[in-house]
Parts: sequence; structure tokens; C-alpha cells
Amino acid sequence: MQNKKTRTNRKQWVVRENAAAIDRSSVDAISGHLGVCGVVSRLLVARGCSTPEDAENFIRMKSEMLHDPSCLTDSDKAVERIGIALERGEKIAVYGDYDVDGVTAVCTLYLYLKSKGADVTYYIPNRSSDGYGVSEQAVRMLAEKGVTLIVTVDTGVTANDEVEFARTLGIDFVITDHHECRSELPRAVAVVNPHRADCPYPFKDLAGVGVVFKLICAFEEAISGASKLDCVRRICDRYADLVAIGTIADVMPIRDENKLIVSRGLALIESPKTRRIGLSALIEAASGKTDGTQSTRQKRALKITSGYIGYTIAPRINAAGRIRSASIAVELFLTEDPTRAAELAEELCKTNRERQDEENNIMRCAYDKIESCESFADDAVIVLEDDGWNHGVIGIVASRITEHYGKPTLLIS
Repeated sequence: MQNKKTRTNRKQWVVRENAAAIDRSSVDAISGHLGVCGVVSRLLVARGCSTPEDAENFIRMKSEMLHDPSCLTDSDKAVERIGIALERGEKIAVYGDYDVDGVTAVCTLYLYLKSKGADVTYYIPNRSSDGYGVSEQAVRMLAEKGVTLIVTVDTGVTANDEVEFARTLGIDFVITDHHECRSELPRAVAVVNPHRADCPYPFKDLAGVGVVFKLICAFEEAISGASKLDCVRRICDRYADLVAIGTIADVMPIRDENKLIVSRGLALIESPKTRRIGLSALIEAASGKTDGTQSTRQKRALKITSGYIGYTIAPRINAAGRIRSASIAVELFLTEDPTRAAELAEELCKTNRERQDEENNIMRCAYDKIESCESFADDAVIVLEDDGWNHGVIGIVASRITEHYGKPTLLIS
């Protein structure tokens, strides 16, 4: 692996132009006020904290706030249509994506609607048989089950044709998504997406589950008559853990209201008293302790960080959608049975090991193909194909090849 063809490209670090111009007096003042080292102080100054007060506000999140969900275009229409479905006893389907953001968004909305007495089911497409996004096949199947309202989460903003097809079957769509929009939106009852050109919502970097969080905050306020603050607190206490996991796993910027949501969510996950049964089971399975041998003290000592979620919990949830079915992960978060939760958590860990093995096999095959290519050194882009590669895994492998060789990589299966 050390010959000319496989020589890796070294990373080139570029120092910010204003890095050398950081005010030393500000750095010293922040260090003295907060009792932190110079490196931390320089980072705070680089992020716009020019005074000790600014730095303290940043760290303590004193200046952060949750924005009014009614600023999301069509949120009022979505709230109204879901409310009508509840009143009429309509069958509602929550339709999500198969990644962590989609799984947590499905669970959040499903649990909330269930708590309001809704007749609700959920559907997550299978990566192999259904492909990505909303499909006419799935819409037809849901129609046969009596569904009259589909609420999408983390998907649907490009499902123009599928929404039209659903209308012919008497199904309404409420779309919640956070992906980039086309110029023409689907003709749904509501399209709630901060990236809409006509959406004035001040923070655009919500995850799909973050958009769901804002929607149910708006719904809670509309039906409860409580204050905005009380509604937000209520929803945070119940669902911030799921919202935090989806936000972290989707690599959304941890700033603005994401910072507050993730902070609250990590605190919920860290506390065994507030942790949901399925998540506790997954944390235990990920630690290799599925026989109850961990002491209570050991469990409480576990520090839950965004890194732990991103590198330990999220891959196990993602593996279900890559190798098998994301419904396994959904069932894990919805179950109230500790025994079933332990079984599902272990299954996710096993699936993740299978994903790792498959990834390594594809990686070795890809390296062999590169080694056998005489023109590799002159190629600007790496393009490889193999009919035997699992298309749920090749995206990860492509990223690793790009990291190794410093060239854009396309893997085709």
C-alpha cells in the first residue's frame, strides 16, 4: 500500500486570516474571568466573544433562545389538519427516513400523537426494496390500511408526484422536512421546512427531528392553552433526548437553539431516572454489559456526550437501516418491555458488527480495484463499481477512500 498509486494526499491546514489578529487582552481577560486556559480563551474570541461577559453568555447559553414555532411557514396549517384528524378519529401514518434523524423523528411524532389519543401508525421505507423517500407503492399500501393523513418527517419535500397520487386515493399530506427545496413544492396541505424560500424562521439548521419538535410545540400550545414557555418545557422533558440524538447524528451545527435542545437532551439521557427503556438497553448493549453486571454506580458514572452519541449510539441505529430495517430501531425506542428492549438492543449491536464487516470487505475489494488500475495516479476522481456491494454501506466506504487518497470518490452498486 506504499507504492506510487496508493500514495495518500496529506491534509493541508489553512489558518484563518484573522487568527493572528486575535486581541491578546481579550484572551487574557476571558482566561482570568472564567478560569480557563489560553487555548480555550482564543477559541472563544475566535467565535466572537470579545468580552468575559460574552464568553460566559456563550458557555452558559444565557443568550440562546428557542424561536417561536409559528414562524415556520405552514405550521398553522399542519397543526389544524392534524387537529382535525384527531377530532375525527382518522388513521394517521408517520412516514420517515431510515437514518437516525428519521428514526428519532418518527418516534417523537408517533409518541406525541399517541399520547393525544390518535389512531397512528408509522412507516419507514426499506432501503433495498423501497429506495429513498416517499413512494407510490407505500402510499397505496397505507391507503389500503385506511390511512387518510400522512405526516412525513425528515423526508417528503421533493415528493410532488407522490402527493398528487395520494390525493387520488383520498389521502392528505402534511410534510415536515429540513432538506433543500425545489422551486415547486408538493401540493400538500402543509409543507413545514425552514429552507422554504418564503419561510421567515430565523434558524435554518434544524434537523428533521428538530422540525418535528417545533411542530409539536406549536400543536401543544394550540390545544392546551398553556403558555409558550410551559409548552416548550413539557415537550423538552418528554422528547429532548430523541431530538438531541437525531440532531447530533445528522451532524447539524450545535449552535442557536440546537445548542439548547442538545444540552437538555444529553442531560435527560445521562440521568437513569429520565432515560427511556430502549435507550438504556442500547447503552448497556453498546458497553457489552447485557447481563446486568454493571453496578448502579457504574451506570450513573457514564458521561453522555455528543461524541458518545455520534460514535457509539448513532452507528448502531443507522446500521439497522443500512443492513436490515430501521423499524428495529423504532421499535426499540417505543417499547416499554425491558426484556424486548434488551433483545432489540443486542440485535442492533449485532447488525452494526455486520455493517462493519461488510464495510471492511468492500474496502478491501475497492483497494484491490485501485491497485489494478494503471491510470489511477492521473485520475482526478475515483469511480468504482461492483454489483455485489451493499448499497447501504458504499457511502461510508466512499468517504473512507476519499479520506485516504484525497480524491473525490464515487462507488456504484
